[in-house]
Amino acid sequence: MLKMKPSNEDDVSDDDSVRDASSRALTTYAMLIRTRGEETNASEGARKARAYATSENDVASARCAEALIASRSNASTRAWREVEEVLEIADDDASVSDAMRMASVAGARTLAALTRHRVGDALASAETCRRAIEGASAQALEEAKAEPHGWAIAMALKTLGHVERLRRADADADARALEFYARALEYAKDVSLNDSPRAMASRVIAGELIVDCRLALAQLLTAGGDATLAETHAASAVSGAEALGDEKHPCVGVAIAVSGDVYVAKALRSMTGASVLGDGAGVMFAEGLYRNAIKLMHYPHVVEDASIVLDYEARHLCALLHARYSSVLRASGEQRRRESDSWLASAKLLWPDERERPEGGVNGVDVVTSAATKLGTKNGIQVLIDLQQMTPLTLGR
Repeated sequence: MLKMKPSNEDDVSDDDSVRDASSRALTTYAMLIRTRGEETNASEGARKARAYATSENDVASARCAEALIASRSNASTRAWREVEEVLEIADDDASVSDAMRMASVAGARTLAALTRHRVGDALASAETCRRAIEGASAQALEEAKAEPHGWAIAMALKTLGHVERLRRADADADARALEFYARALEYAKDVSLNDSPRAMASRVIAGELIVDCRLALAQLLTAGGDATLAETHAASAVSGAEALGDEKHPCVGVAIAVSGDVYVAKALRSMTGASVLGDGAGVMFAEGLYRNAIKLMHYPHVVEDASIVLDYEARHLCALLHARYSSVLRASGEQRRRESDSWLASAKLLWPDERERPEGGVNGVDVVTSAATKLGTKNGIQVLIDLQQMTPLTLGR
């Protein structure tokens, strides 16, 4: 793994174009290695990217990257105020003076708040982001694809889809989420193909966002009814995650797990009675997918001792996957009950009740118990996986 070399920021050229190019390179570096677990180097790279940036769009991009990286850290080591300071907007802040920069920064704040389970902050920022997106002209949206913060616009659109799904404010929430996800996917595709030198960082980050958007669509369609289309998006997410460069990376495991969700949903729809699972083969296939997915995660086995839970960032995602694996084992029959209970107990250790954390939280025991005892993602507490942040998002009960 590449390491950041110690450097003096004063050594960077005074030429603004050189500084901005350095900022884009560091933003790309930080986002890529954070996905691969390099928290310290990613944080330092993102901090330097913001320090080097001079143009308004480069500053916006670097701010979004730094805040999203910081929000994935344990609140005891990276307090929420540190994330807020990166994204703080003053009345005369030139770096968010237009709709596209405002949308990117507000979108980052929304996703960062969801990552930390700060419901009020997330919903308030989402409204700011929505107004910025809706107030932007078609020309502004198009021009941003060639700019350093183009990736952050795609991220913001995706995040607005997350908010619609989690809030479920009315019967049309899923339809609005579908629209946001579809827009985010198309926007990320366009950014990934843009040949502007200023879009250097965006092109790379957008490649990961394409996979993330497909995964979001698969999750929505799995819960919403179109299992066939959900299966198509899930399969594309798996192949896309593998194409990012590491077939054994946890993001591949997440995509495989969502494919398992699809097969569970299809099995549930073939039920012939109140207590008869019509497609037993589908559940068995889902069991294999979940098992293979868990093998790629940070905790590939049942966790029996909370003292060995060392990776704060990974534990929530692993807890959810352990719980969903528990649910298919439970559905397989009474002979699997003990095994199912073991995986549920493991999930509870990985994601305990965190409501008393000073920076907010959810009752993880409720989340994983719901996921383990109610087969299928349509049932129980609403929870979805964001691949960019490698974490489950939920507003809790």
